[in-house]
Order: sequence, then structure tokens, then C-alpha cells
Amino acid sequence: MPHVIEAAASGRAKCRGCDQAIAKGELRFGERLPNAFGEGDMTLWFHLVCAAYKRPESFLEALRSVDVAAPPRAAIDRTGELESAAEFGIAHRRLPRVTGADRAPTGRARCRHCRELIAKDAWRIALVFFEEYRFQPSGFIHAACAREYLETIDLVERVRHFSPALGAVDLDDFAAALARS
Repeated sequence: MPHVIEAAASGRAKCRGCDQAIAKGELRFGERLPNAFGEGDMTLWFHLVCAAYKRPESFLEALRSVDVAAPPRAAIDRTGELESAAEFGIAHRRLPRVTGADRAPTGRARCRHCRELIAKDAWRIALVFFEEYRFQPSGFIHAACAREYLETIDLVERVRHFSPALGAVDLDDFAAALARS
């Protein structure tokens, strides 16, 4: 069964990417996968932006097969930003693992790239893996390791989306930490 982009019928579904509710009437992406618990298929729901960032291959497949009449493709991706974000995620294979950033509360976590400890109050990027139909936390990397591990430092918009508590000053500081890598 193909993936789907449709308006949410109710406000009960939660996005698998950001764990926030999908409002009634909001366009959402449904990734259809074989049901692990029985026969048939199951649908994992995502906000469109979360799908573009976290499940880029499936999202592009659905986006490119959308019927122009219902819902109009222009309403789904007015500026082409979602398509570009998904293509960028495919080009950088580890980028869909990024699930936000913060300052390390302790100095105990190790970087998945360089294996060094991440110092307390240093910027770190949280990572997840998609396994068994859900995103599993998989550790952190230094902001300074992003260029080598993710093969890009163009992360600010993704971090802004998945870490909404970060303000403009924090995001500027995070961008500066990325640039120092």
C-alpha cells in the first residue's frame, strides 16, 4: 500500500518524528509499513516537516505521487522547501538521525564520532536511529564533530524544529559552535 499525504481526520494522532499532536485538518504524512504485530499494513503518522527531515525517502516517494487535485501539491510544499530538505537528508545519509541539540548537562556522555567525553555545557547534537517502527535514542556527537560525522554543518533549521525551546541567541551560539568545526 502506498504512503499517503492527507488532512488529519482528528487531533488524536501523534507525530512519530517530534512526538507532538497533529492537529485536526493539518496535512500529515502517513508511512505505510508491514504490520509487525499482525497481518496487513500499519501507518506511522508524521507532520510534513518531520517526515521530510526524518523519513526523506518515503516522504519524497509520497510527495512525487500526490494527485494534483486532492490535496493540491502546491498546498503541501508551496516553496519546494520540504522537497529540498528531504533531498538534502538523502544526500547526507546520517542527517535524518539528528533530533535536536542542547548543552550537555554533565560531562559523562561520549561522542559517537570521536569517542571523547562531551564537556559539561558544551553543545551536543542528539541522535536517533529508526528501528522497529520507532526512533530509538542513540547518543550524541559534539557540535564540532558534525562536519565529519554528518558531512554537513547546515543543521540550524533542523535543530530549530526539533528543539523549540532554544531561542535565537542559543541558535546563534549553536551555529557558531558548528562553524568552529
